[in-house]
Amino acid sequence: MRTWRFSRLLLVLVLLMLAGVSLTLLTTAYMGAENALQQEAKRAFERDQRMLNSIVESHFRNIRQYSEEVSQSESLQRALTRDDSRLLEEAMQGLMRDSYSRYIDAMVIEHEGEFDAVRNVSLLNLELPLNALSQQAPWLGHWVTVDADTGSDAQSRHYSLLRLTLPVVEPTLGEVVGRLHTFVMLNDNFWILNELQSLFGARAIALKHEGATLDALQRGESSLPEHEELKDADEVRITAAGILREHVLKVGRSDDYRVYTMLPSDSYDALRDAYITNLGYATLMVVALGIIMMVVINRLTASALGNLTRYAEQVPEGGTPKPFTGGRFEEFTRVGRAFEKMLHRIRERDRYLEEIIDHSPDLIFLKDLDHHYCLVNQQYAKVVNTTPQQLVGRPMWEVLDSDSMEHALAMDNQVLRSGEPVKYRHVLKTRSGARSFLFSKFPITDDHGKPYLIGGIATDITDTEQTVEALGLAKEVLAETRDAAIVLDEHQQVLISNSAFAEMSGFPREQAGSAMRLFLMMQPDLIDVLDQGQRLERECAFERRDGQMCNVQMTAHGVCRDDKTRYVILFREFT
Repeated sequence: MRTWRFSRLLLVLVLLMLAGVSLTLLTTAYMGAENALQQEAKRAFERDQRMLNSIVESHFRNIRQYSEEVSQSESLQRALTRDDSRLLEEAMQGLMRDSYSRYIDAMVIEHEGEFDAVRNVSLLNLELPLNALSQQAPWLGHWVTVDADTGSDAQSRHYSLLRLTLPVVEPTLGEVVGRLHTFVMLNDNFWILNELQSLFGARAIALKHEGATLDALQRGESSLPEHEELKDADEVRITAAGILREHVLKVGRSDDYRVYTMLPSDSYDALRDAYITNLGYATLMVVALGIIMMVVINRLTASALGNLTRYAEQVPEGGTPKPFTGGRFEEFTRVGRAFEKMLHRIRERDRYLEEIIDHSPDLIFLKDLDHHYCLVNQQYAKVVNTTPQQLVGRPMWEVLDSDSMEHALAMDNQVLRSGEPVKYRHVLKTRSGARSFLFSKFPITDDHGKPYLIGGIATDITDTEQTVEALGLAKEVLAETRDAAIVLDEHQQVLISNSAFAEMSGFPREQAGSAMRLFLMMQPDLIDVLDQGQRLERECAFERRDGQMCNVQMTAHGVCRDDKTRYVILFREFT
């Protein structure tokens, strides 16, 4: 794990803090200024939308007035009343030569199911089905949208026109003699986009209908992004190229047309440049302040941290640790004193454990996974005829004989495989001869539950085994003797009885207490005499289970061990 110097880490934290504060302040200021510019851009958008509506309404109002004058002209009414096609053509040609007609692309006169069209120069080389467009859902007195697609499927182009339909009325009788259809084509309509571009100061402008671009203008290399679409709630968008806006153009009952404009974003560029400049200055200031702070902190804490570090590095492996002296600041002094107290507590606990381990009658040892001794107590070293200092670090096969080593290795592997303690009996050869030990081995695991040491405790059970063996022999002798024998505790409860007593009394061995209660009732002074430390021999009567009485020779004495009294009574029946 990589370590850091305290002063270096503190410098990094100070730099991060200052950078965070500066960045927060600059970002807040930048976002506030950007929000103000966005609000200003939205207000400019709303203002330009009103100007667009006003200009478009003004232009098409003039076109409507001109169309109404055409529909009310005497020459046109006379030609339709007389149904004279020559006069109609002369009247229409004369009207389209007027200077007011330059904004009109075509006019169609509808009379008795026939259509006569007069085209402006913008439609001379373009074959549009004006007759069919004149028949589409007429709305008298309103501008409506009519669309046409020309060309093959591969080179098809979409055209969108605005149409105004007015009736032609004969003034004398008030009879409608025909209809006048006025067409304004929005494709390549230079006068609309040019005037809007000049009005908005846009770098690029485009007119779209149902996703198709009808016309577009641009200045220099500025252009609108391809396939750019804005949602209703996003009428103004700030892009890298500039401010993209979407206006709605609508005349009368026509469809909604989308006017996309790209305006220069000089204010945003200036704001971004100022932000980057201030960010650079703030970065330099943060670095300078951080270096100054590091120098100051290093001077203030170098000696205190140095003393604390040297004290920690010079802790002795044994003995009482030295008192902590030094520390320029109260906090470091408190840390040093706390560290000193901790060392004292650790040393005290180590001394407790050392005394317990060294003075334990059991054999205590620790081995690593390579079966090298890490810790042994005095008793273990004494058994193998060496010292603890000589055993630590040595493998067990240099200490134990081959049989003991193989058995211990098998038990170690079992502990490591199962992860559970194991117990087993094994005989070790010592200076005092062969001794039996009860071994208990267990794994010592790390924080992840993985064993890294093997612990062991061995108890000398030689004397216990000999005692158990002696007791077993005594029981066998007692069981085979011909005299009836029984042992009572201080409460006259039966502890031991042999088969001869069961045969003499007639009671089963588990009911020997009942036989003795009957006998003690007949000998009330027996226990008192025995408590006085006297050995008693007498002839007396003994009542069997069947009620018959037999004469017996009784020998009784009391035995006191470990503050406990036992009564041993022998019976020999007279034959």
